[in-house]
Amino acid sequence: MRTLSLLVVAFVATGCHDLEHVPAPDALTQDCPKSDMPTCASPDLAPPLPKCKAASGLMGDALICVDFDQPTTTLTDLMAKGWTFVNAPLHPWEIANGKLQVNNFAMFADTGSFKMPLTDLASATNQKYQSVTLAVVQRVDVDQNALPPQTAKLILGQDLAQREFTTLTGKNPRQQNQYTLMRSDLAAVPGVGTNFQPLFKLSSGALYAGVGWQIESIAVMGNP
Repeated sequence: MRTLSLLVVAFVATGCHDLEHVPAPDALTQDCPKSDMPTCASPDLAPPLPKCKAASGLMGDALICVDFDQPTTTLTDLMAKGWTFVNAPLHPWEIANGKLQVNNFAMFADTGSFKMPLTDLASATNQKYQSVTLAVVQRVDVDQNALPPQTAKLILGQDLAQREFTTLTGKNPRQQNQYTLMRSDLAAVPGVGTNFQPLFKLSSGALYAGVGWQIESIAVMGNP
């Protein structure tokens, strides 16, 4: 894997003591001795569920969060929200069995790519973020011994070598990968500035009986 820049409680509500009345929600902690506070937290303090699987365990604000196993997540829906699939509707991508993938990868000897919506860190709502994290729940199974090797690449916006920030090849198990890029590092890439727009590119120059690039969930997190 080659990278440009990576950075990479639940409380059980139990009674603290016998109470003769049912306290109001905002009084739960007031009836607990200070020594019992760690085990007497209000249920309201439970961490919120992530908006999608890719955001699980991550801090920050979910600016984009998509699970591909949702019935409302279709290529048509994504394109209406600013996703771009190369040569649509003739692109090789499909959503099948809860995964965004190339249709019939074993017969695919070409290049397929898609681009996510733009996140502009200069916009009024995004100026508070000092970095962004792209998180992907994915499985990669491509031929690293092909000439040239089959690859799955993440690129900043335009398909240029100097904008690549991760390249995957070979057989990788299903995993959650996180890629955090600082605002200052984005600005150092010519032509990028404050724009964060991941481009996913799958390249295959020969046939291979693997699954290719299967993506279950994608999130873009804004980090203060």
